[in-house]
Amino acid sequence: MLFMTVPTAGSHPELLDAMIRDCGLPRENIVIIATAPGVAVPEGCVVIEDLGPKNIQRWWSTGINESKSRGAAVVAVVNDDIRLTSQTLPQLREALESSRATIASPSRPPRRDRRHTRPLVPYSPRIWGCLWLIDASSSLRPDPRYVWWYGDCDLDIRARRDYRGIVTRDVEYEHYFPGEGTGLSAELTAQTEKDAETFQQDYARLLTLSRLATAPSRFFNERFSRKVPA
Repeated sequence: MLFMTVPTAGSHPELLDAMIRDCGLPRENIVIIATAPGVAVPEGCVVIEDLGPKNIQRWWSTGINESKSRGAAVVAVVNDDIRLTSQTLPQLREALESSRATIASPSRPPRRDRRHTRPLVPYSPRIWGCLWLIDASSSLRPDPRYVWWYGDCDLDIRARRDYRGIVTRDVEYEHYFPGEGTGLSAELTAQTEKDAETFQQDYARLLTLSRLATAPSRFFNERFSRKVPA
C-alpha cells in the first residue's frame, strides 16, 4: 500500500490542497505533519502535530513510521509546495518495486531511468529532497543530526552504500519554491551551515576523492560550499 507524508507549516495551503486532490491517493493514506499551530489541513487526512524544534529529518521519520504503522509498504515523502499528477507517485512506486531499490526519486538531467548503487566516487546526489519514495520495510531512516539540510544527501549515500540503492524515473512534477523557507530565515540559514559542517565531517574522504576525481560541477559547488542556500 502506498502512503504519502507531507510536513507543513501552512505556508502554501493552496498548493497542499491541489497536491492532495491530484496525487491519486485516498486521504486516509496521507499523513500530514503539522509543524506550526493552527495549520489548515484538508479534511480526511491523518494529521500529526509536531511543534517541537525545527527538524525536517524528524518530521520525515515521523511520517514514514506513522504510515508504516497504518500498513504502508511504500511511503512518498513530499514537500508542501509540489505539483503532482495522478501518475507521479504510482510511476515512482513501480520503479521502486520493479528495481527492488530502497529509494526512488525523479531523475536528474539527462533524465535517465536507472538504478544507482556503487561506486560513489565521484559523488553526485540522485535524490531530490522535495520528492522521494522509500521502501517502508527498510531500516533506512533520515538522520536527525541533519536538522534542516543535507539529510537527503546523507540518505542518498547510505541508500547506495548500505542498502539496495536508488532508482530514478523521469516523472511529471513541479517544485515551486525551492529553498524559500531557508532563504527567508536567518535561523535556518545558520542551521544549514551547521548541517554542511556535519556532512563534510561525516563524508570527508568521499568528498575529497570526488573533488580529486573530477572537476566540480556547478551543482557540486553550490551544494557543498553552501554559500547561499539552494
